[in-house]
Amino acid sequence: MELSWSEKFASRVGRVKGSQIRGFFSLTERPEVISFAGGFPDSDYFPREDISRAISELIEEEGRYALQYTPTEGNYELRTFIARKMRREGVRCEAEDIVVTSGTQQALDLISRLLVDPGDPVLVEEPAYIGGMGAIQSCGGEPVGVVVDKNGACPQKMERALSRLEKQGKTPKLFYTVPNFQNPTGYTTTEDRRRKILDLASRYNFLILEDNPYGEICYEGTIPPSYKSLDTESRVIYIGSYSKIFIPGIRVGWIVGAPLLVEKLIMLKQSADLCSGSLGQRLVYRMALDGYVDENLSRIIGLYRQKRDALFYNMKQSFPPEINYTRPQGGFFVWVTFPDYYPPAYEILTHAIERKVAFVHGQGFYSNGEGTHTARFSFSQPSVEDIHKGISRLGEIFQEIRRQEPVKTAINR
Repeated sequence: MELSWSEKFASRVGRVKGSQIRGFFSLTERPEVISFAGGFPDSDYFPREDISRAISELIEEEGRYALQYTPTEGNYELRTFIARKMRREGVRCEAEDIVVTSGTQQALDLISRLLVDPGDPVLVEEPAYIGGMGAIQSCGGEPVGVVVDKNGACPQKMERALSRLEKQGKTPKLFYTVPNFQNPTGYTTTEDRRRKILDLASRYNFLILEDNPYGEICYEGTIPPSYKSLDTESRVIYIGSYSKIFIPGIRVGWIVGAPLLVEKLIMLKQSADLCSGSLGQRLVYRMALDGYVDENLSRIIGLYRQKRDALFYNMKQSFPPEINYTRPQGGFFVWVTFPDYYPPAYEILTHAIERKVAFVHGQGFYSNGEGTHTARFSFSQPSVEDIHKGISRLGEIFQEIRRQEPVKTAINR
């Protein structure tokens, strides 16, 4: 009998969808393509020599521990350090409130598996980070979009969505948000909106999942207090990561949550990987404790700021005025909106790839099929020179589109 693998898969596998971003990662490996697609840190900024020296010292001095398994919840010294870091940011937190994970994606997966049942409505930003939405949908959660503008998720529109759900006899389990320099838009949620959304969470009895991988990569201004620091009812689950502020290869992230949540997460994590990599945890702790991680963060903030400013300068020079784009205070992402009379962004992307430029069209960031005329640009990987070349090539494409389509509206940025 011929084997049919599709008959062997569990029913939940049908809910697992690949990310459109993954489809463009292969492009980043082709040196001739200038990619604004992936939100990876710049590999040239990794402090390879310093890390090599630190690992050698770590193996020599702590090898019997650094190369061994570590507790499921993570190295105690690292969790203690993270707790102090969180307390400096106004979060009431101890080591026992923290679970170390293999990056933020494992954190999103574990939390979704713990909290989301098939058919559960889950509030998400619209547009939302694809990895977060994917984790929710893989567990059968049904995303309910809350529109994001320059001030973050809109509380009024969230309340309207909550009222609609209430009439259907439904209550969302949680609201998933990236409040600082959001992926994909780059927007930051204001303190006023955070407080109003916390009030809604209390009144409608849902949790808030706060994902903050970029919050420390700030180029200007100040960042509002975290949802977690404003939380008085233990409704907020906080996710942090060393992937963007240090290096991603060690895969060190963390979850801060209520004691019962942490207890259940540890049990769930035992069946997933038993424990995260101890070598990476001890490396982070060692280099963070002596201040190196913060020093390196200050260095890369200056470098990424140059790239962000180069992107803005070249967009202003090359993009027609009817194309709008965001100006984030930090992070890696700029959200581009094309006029309705332009071709859909995926068609523009096809022409861009022909000229060896890549970005991510915006539809995948929506749960409802919208976003056809939007795109995400990441400035973290290409060099300043390649940013100039890539945006110039796109500018040529837009001029060709303008010659084919009448310019109906010019919107001032």
